Amino acid sequence: MTSPEVITSCVIKDAAEALPSTARDQNLQVVIERAQDQLLQLARQRQEIAQRISIIKRTIHGLALLYSAEFQPSPDKAATGERRRGITNACRAVLNRADTPLTAREVHCILQSEFPDLFRQPGDYYASLVTILNRLAKYGEAETFLRNGNRFWQRNQSADPRPTVPSGD
Repeated sequence: MTSPEVITSCVIKDAAEALPSTARDQNLQVVIERAQDQLLQLARQRQEIAQRISIIKRTIHGLALLYSAEFQPSPDKAATGERRRGITNACRAVLNRADTPLTAREVHCILQSEFPDLFRQPGDYYASLVTILNRLAKYGEAETFLRNGNRFWQRNQSADPRPTVPSGD
């Protein structure tokens, strides 16, 4: 290519890229806005589904307690979920009884002293506890806030009443 051809091709290329660039940016903005809208809608649906699942689980558990042990999950099925549900209900109990907001460390210490069976097997229970407290806050059962650089949790006063005794571990 000669020098004028290179300059001409660069100018044409730059002009071609400049025109669609604004249209491309506008299209990209529209796509981003639609994706964000979908993300918000899906997050709301996920929260609604999680609440419905929680209600159905409590209903099934209550019916099983009322009518028969034959509806209880078999030990092999219960082994995966029972411990978590026990810790979650114990967290609810601790937050319900607390007069003041608690840090995750304070909740952990109370759980260790009041519910030692929850911590029979070795593991990182503190990390699980923080996850459970965050989920309780996400589902509206607890409130969380920062004070002096520390995160605190307290029971949400408008939360649905839930069982606050750890289930049979």
